[in-house]
Amino acid sequence: MLSVVRVHLPSEIPIVGCEITPYVLLRLPNGAISTEDVPETAAVDGHFMRYRWYRIQSDRKVAICSVHPMEQATIQCLGCLKSKIPAAKSYHCSAKCFSDAWQHHKVLHERASSALNENGAEEEELFGRFGSGSSGILSSGSGSMSNLGQSPGVNNGPVPLYPSGSDKSSGETWFEVGRSQTYTPTADDIGHVLRFECAAVDTEKKVPAGPPTSIMTSRVIPAPTPTPRRLIQVNGDVLGHLDMDSQSSSFGTFTVLSYNILADAYATSDAYSYCPTWALSWTYRRQNLMREIIGYHADIICLQEVQLNHFEDFFAPEFDKHGYQALYKKRTTEVYAGVPHAIDGCATFFRRDRFSHVKKYEGRVQ
Repeated sequence: MLSVVRVHLPSEIPIVGCEITPYVLLRLPNGAISTEDVPETAAVDGHFMRYRWYRIQSDRKVAICSVHPMEQATIQCLGCLKSKIPAAKSYHCSAKCFSDAWQHHKVLHERASSALNENGAEEEELFGRFGSGSSGILSSGSGSMSNLGQSPGVNNGPVPLYPSGSDKSSGETWFEVGRSQTYTPTADDIGHVLRFECAAVDTEKKVPAGPPTSIMTSRVIPAPTPTPRRLIQVNGDVLGHLDMDSQSSSFGTFTVLSYNILADAYATSDAYSYCPTWALSWTYRRQNLMREIIGYHADIICLQEVQLNHFEDFFAPEFDKHGYQALYKKRTTEVYAGVPHAIDGCATFFRRDRFSHVKKYEGRVQ
C-alpha cells in the first residue's frame, strides 16, 4: 500500500512570498521508494496523496523583531508609536537589540515629526522623558505582545477560506490555507506557525488509509528588505559614464554583467554556518538574485554556477519575460555523478532587441 516514509522541510523558517515545498518520501506498493507525487488522476493501487496546509493561530498576538525577523519581539519603541511610524518597525527582540538601533530610531522619529509638523515642545517631552539610552520602550516582561501597538482592526480575525478546527485546550485555531504540496506564505501568516499534513487516501472511499504525517514550521517572517549594493564608481570614458538605470546602452556600446550566483548544491549550512538556513534556501535567494540582476539592465548577462534544473524551471522563463534569450552550457566535469540536475554550468542571456543568435560554440567548462 502507498505510505509516507519521511517528511522534512528545506527550511524551518517560512518567508512571505517564498514558496515551500516539503520533501515527501513515499513507499510504493511494490516496496520501491519514490519522491514523485501521486495525484488522484494517477492513483497507485487505489490510493493517492492528499496534502493540507494549516495556519495555527492562538489567542495571543505575536509581534516579530524588526531587526531579527526570526525572533519574537519583547520590546516596542514608544517613540515610533508617538511619531505614527508603522508598528512593524517598532518591535525588538531584546533591550540590546533596541539599544543598538536607537540612533536609527531617532532618525525615524525626526523625519516623522517633520512630516507631521509636530511642535518642538512635544518632541522635547518625548526625548527628554526617555533620554538617549535603552529607554523610550514598552517592554513585555512575560514575553507577551498581545497589547502592544494594536489597531482597532487587529481583533477582526481573518475569515477562513476553508473549514477550520480548534484546539479548545490550547486556545489555538487551525485555518486551512492550502491543499497542495507547495504553499507560499502570505502577509496574513506573519508571526504564525504553519502545519503541513500529508496522507495516502483511498480512491473510492475518499478517506485516509491511516493517520496523516505532519510537520510544523517555525513562525512565518516577513521578507527582509534587501540592502542595495553600493557600487564604487570607476573612472573612464566608458565605465565612468555608465548609467546603471538606463534601459539600454548608448549607440555602439553594450553592457555585460558577470555574476556567480552560488549553486544551491553548494549553499550548505556547513559551508556558510554564519548564515541562517532560511537565507540559504533557494526559493528565497532566487527572487533576490533575479531582482538584483534585472535591475542592472545589462545587454548581456553571464551567470556561473547555475544548476540545470534552476535554468530550465526558473531562469530561462523569468529572463524570457524581460526580453532575454537564454543559452546554457553545463559543467564538463560532473561533480555529482548520477544526479544530473545537481550539475551546474554557465548560463548566458542576451537582449533580443539588440542581438540575435547566429551560432553557438561550446568550450570546456571545468
